[in-house]
Amino acid sequence: MKVPALLCNNYLCNNYLCNNYFCNNYRQKIAVLFTTVIFWCPNLYAVQGENGWRNAFEIVAGGTYLADADADKMGLLYTTGIDARKVFAGSKSNIATVNLQLDMWCTDNQTRRPGFFEKDHDCDPVVRNAFVNFHASGDGKLNILLGHTELPFGLEVPVSTSKSLRTLLTPKDLAMKLDWGVGINGTLGKFDYSALLSRGSGIEYRHNKDPWSFTARVGHSINRQRFLPEPGLGLSIFRGNVLLTNGNISERERIALDGVRYFKRFGVVSQFSFGETDDRETWNGLVELNWSNSIESKVGYIQYKSYNQELLDGWEREKSASIGARFGQIAGFTWAVQYTREFSSFKSDGDQDVLGFQLKYRWE
Repeated sequence: MKVPALLCNNYLCNNYLCNNYFCNNYRQKIAVLFTTVIFWCPNLYAVQGENGWRNAFEIVAGGTYLADADADKMGLLYTTGIDARKVFAGSKSNIATVNLQLDMWCTDNQTRRPGFFEKDHDCDPVVRNAFVNFHASGDGKLNILLGHTELPFGLEVPVSTSKSLRTLLTPKDLAMKLDWGVGINGTLGKFDYSALLSRGSGIEYRHNKDPWSFTARVGHSINRQRFLPEPGLGLSIFRGNVLLTNGNISERERIALDGVRYFKRFGVVSQFSFGETDDRETWNGLVELNWSNSIESKVGYIQYKSYNQELLDGWEREKSASIGARFGQIAGFTWAVQYTREFSSFKSDGDQDVLGFQLKYRWE
């Protein structure tokens, strides 16, 4: 009996019906993902109490629906992981802070999926953050960072977009969001600063073709990353030869200004960057209007993005508008929805509608 490929490519994999090694292998990876959940969760607080680590466990399920795609319109992404943080203290001051964010990501039929996935149905371990921040001065004015971290560029510094539907300019503007490197950071009066010299290969460490990048930002002091950031201004620079997922090198230079301002429960978030991509003049912009209640358990936002490059025959533009909402923070659960209208892109002149949804649980 011939079994339809759809059964193997989606959720109905069956050892008796599907003689498809990859299908079975994918299902085994999903099983490992959720088995890990079961065994890790009961031990989080025990480990935290014994050695001073602050631990959190997170599991996310989300999907995107491309209304105008030719085929395979619905795609799903599952992630689970652990966040761990520990401050090593000395007799007079803190010596260093360790941050670890280790995940397992699984994709199922995503038309737009992260570049490290090799197949339509795949699972991969992901290192989001894994760094040590040495407190060189002991008073927060000078720290030395070593490891895998987010690039200190633009709104990525004050805004938390990790595993969220809401995105900013940086991943597309710089062709990466995280990288392996060494840097310095600290707080001087009312301003925070950060600089990072990194490999230039993004989430995976790759050294072919000798990529590199330098990123730096100075801005108003912030207490922590938040979904809705604290008010202030920031100035960033970036330069590097970035190794793309297709193996090519992209030479990029950027200078960016970002700002956050609130008017009671309404906020305005913006970022504008200027520079060059492979010797082509480039400028990009993002403007967002958001609203939230007093505890941020209900958040809504409208966002507009514009990417612009000068080619031989004139300027080429990619524009999109999004409206989204996030609800929850009740017993660790949050859920979010977002609708995006893509008016044009560098790859296609046609419009595209994208609907995203997400459910997240965080235990800490």
